[in-house]
Amino acid sequence: MPFRMATLKRCEILRDLPDAVVRDVARSCTWHSVPAGKQIVMANERTRDVYFVTKGKLRALLYSAAEGKPVLFATIGAEEMFGELSALDGEPRSVTIEASSDCMLAVLSKDQFLGLLKSHPELSLLIMKKLAGKVRTLSDRIFEFSTLSVQARVHAELLRLAILAGERDGRALISPAPLLADFAARISTHREAVSRVLSRIQDMGIVRREGPDLHVLDMERLRALHRDSRGE
Repeated sequence: MPFRMATLKRCEILRDLPDAVVRDVARSCTWHSVPAGKQIVMANERTRDVYFVTKGKLRALLYSAAEGKPVLFATIGAEEMFGELSALDGEPRSVTIEASSDCMLAVLSKDQFLGLLKSHPELSLLIMKKLAGKVRTLSDRIFEFSTLSVQARVHAELLRLAILAGERDGRALISPAPLLADFAARISTHREAVSRVLSRIQDMGIVRREGPDLHVLDMERLRALHRDSRGE
């Protein structure tokens, strides 16, 4: 139990709660080891559990009915959570969640999750902030899909990934970088288009690929490229 409690304590939603509360959550959770490639939940299914990721990475996506083309909404890493939307509103799952790597998940039932929110208003506020962030991110992506060229969407997504990775001295390390197919799924295009744009940016000396990693060598030039591609 101490190990599981310590693992959960690192999750972004739980880390500021009292140890006694996190200990109760750890006791209430069921723990599952999930292999890479397995679907955890499927879009439109009526499950209500909430998941805390303690190890591994997952993808939130939808597949088009006609061609089965994936549209990637988000990647979910260790110390994050998912499943809270259906627990809160009782509606079916909005996306499919698949494991990108081997994962360890702590699973909390809907009733346990809602009870936790009622008992700890500070947790409710954190959840609201998390949901507000999702709305802002999706608003940005809808704007990009509706108004920007593929090249501009690549610039925007690359800048977003670099900022999430953390900027230091005008540089960033995206490690590991998304596969070209995953990058393309994020911005609703195909891998060849992403490859062409990234190659041009690399030729400009703005990025450098090394193995699975992508080094952003000049964040300011990347920002300028992003502004120019948006016509700003």
